Amino acid sequence: MTIKISLIAAVARNNVIGAHQTIPWRIPSDFAWFRQTTMGKPIIMGRKQFETFSKPLPGRPHIVVTRQHDYAPADVIIHHNLEEALAAGHRLAEASHQSEIMVIGGGDIYAQALPLADRLYISRVDLEPPGDVFFPAIDPETWAIVDRPDVPRSEKDEAAYSIEVYERYHGSAH
Repeated sequence: MTIKISLIAAVARNNVIGAHQTIPWRIPSDFAWFRQTTMGKPIIMGRKQFETFSKPLPGRPHIVVTRQHDYAPADVIIHHNLEEALAAGHRLAEASHQSEIMVIGGGDIYAQALPLADRLYISRVDLEPPGDVFFPAIDPETWAIVDRPDVPRSEKDEAAYSIEVYERYHGSAH
């Protein structure tokens, strides 16, 4: 089975994805989409991203990339570079018969993983908030939109959004 490397992110019009270790909007229906899309799959993130959670997200093995050699939160797999994290994600995906490894942030991890990725799940948030973490540019020569799933919105969503699923042109990156 081929296991894809997929990035999933909510991205504002100005490419902001975070501000002061928080998401600068609240869109519960997009959180539900994220949960549904990542459930059961290994998720890879940087330490700062992981520390925005109060505890590990249920139903998904967590792989955290950090340079801190003494970092050891409970119920998390630690690696010190993205290559090791992806290898661990591949083993976990294979063992659980999953077809994807999900990279969920933050900005540095997205930048490192984008050249290796096969698929992108991008929630386009209709805002331009200030921020200090950005999603890398998606090159239209490299990526094609292959789906725009219709996701039901909630009256609790603070902004309109749409979802775009991209696939890399010319097959796999790895």
